Amino acid sequence: MSGPTIHDHIRAHLDPSGRGLLPGGAELPDEPTGGIRWASGARDARPVLGRFGAGPDAGELAGLVADALAGDPGYAALYEALTAGAAEPAGVAHLPAGPLHDLGVRLVTGARHREPVRFGLGLLGADDTELLLLIGRHEEFTGAAAATIEVTHADAEPALLRLADAVTGWGRIGVVERFGPGAGPGVRDWLLRGGFRNAVLDAYLAHRAATVGDLAAALSAPAVDGELLTAACDIVCALLDGGPAATIDDYADAPRALAALLTHLEAHPGELRHLVALARLDDYLADGGWPARYRRQWTIARHEALVRRVRDLLARPHWPALVTAGLTRPDTFHDARQAARALDVDTFPALLDHVRAGAGDWPLLMAETTADRLPGVLALAAAARLAPADLDTVVTALRAHPGHGVDLVLASLASPVGRNRAMAVRTLVGWGPAAWAEGIQSALRRAIDAEPDPALRESMAQLLTG
Repeated sequence: MSGPTIHDHIRAHLDPSGRGLLPGGAELPDEPTGGIRWASGARDARPVLGRFGAGPDAGELAGLVADALAGDPGYAALYEALTAGAAEPAGVAHLPAGPLHDLGVRLVTGARHREPVRFGLGLLGADDTELLLLIGRHEEFTGAAAATIEVTHADAEPALLRLADAVTGWGRIGVVERFGPGAGPGVRDWLLRGGFRNAVLDAYLAHRAATVGDLAAALSAPAVDGELLTAACDIVCALLDGGPAATIDDYADAPRALAALLTHLEAHPGELRHLVALARLDDYLADGGWPARYRRQWTIARHEALVRRVRDLLARPHWPALVTAGLTRPDTFHDARQAARALDVDTFPALLDHVRAGAGDWPLLMAETTADRLPGVLALAAAARLAPADLDTVVTALRAHPGHGVDLVLASLASPVGRNRAMAVRTLVGWGPAAWAEGIQSALRRAIDAEPDPALRESMAQLLTG
């Protein structure tokens, strides 16, 4: 077999920061072409998303491993069988421990395919921590490395914490979900100060940070530092996001934690991330779910007290200037825009400037485009070199504005990208022939003559004849 081993590939792409991989590291040497490609670690962290292919069954596996321990021909047969799909290492635990461990090291360090590496990780032990952590830096293997650490280390928590801190996506989610209520102070502090943050969705880990990290107790301290205060605001925002994970309403200590958070915010000058949390809390406290909450952990008195305190904090006079400044910076624009809603600040002019400066926020811009704002947006779109996805966004939004942005619709219709042409057709259908400008019918005829997709060509023809 040619090419680098997976072990060498990962080692060559370790980010010197100690977290994640350098560009190109995520693409493993055996990366399949075509078909569904799962995000690394997604199937380990969320098995419902899909299953690994089936490898040898338990009986066949035991025989293959026994033969592999006897010599190279057996190793080659085992390797070939493992490349077919996942196999459970626990089924060979009865075989001699020393040779079994050596086989695991050989697979982990010498394999060029991911399933033999995954199987080999399950044969390693407590003395292989550094190898487990190295391979676990690629999120395809983080879950398997974590599982081995958990069952082979007398005290797995330090190694699991190192592993969780070294990854940022599904791998981090999978490792953090192994931390339970008995986690030590190092894990709890790490969770509260940012361990919940991940590249998938912070909401997946926010509830675990709040409960395992004991957010309410941490915020009950007389004083907290700025890092913890900002992280607490972000945990609250993630809990308020809802979605596929536990929410603020699933957090039994929410009343105590929120009251303590407001105490610290009242003693702090106030930063943009704090204002974002206050704006989100203001929405939450005013929504319609309170009758149900009163039957659980909330009381009317607690609710009304928080409403008053949040409104008092939102009335601070320095917030508008902070939001205005935040809207001018790409790194703070989205925070400032979210916070501005609580202050009744019109952010559309800043959003227009933000997109004009090159930010890829056309979906956001088009969602806020009204009839009176449309001329300025169309002028910006005409002057910009729109990527195909952005052209899709603009042309799709134009369906609600018949007869406007004709040049953009025609550019989409003539695009070499099939999806652009399809979006143009949908918009023209939405407009109806009565709203078509001169030139659209002839453009459609040219598009029909050039269209390689029979279904799309038929849709274009129906526009002219329907």
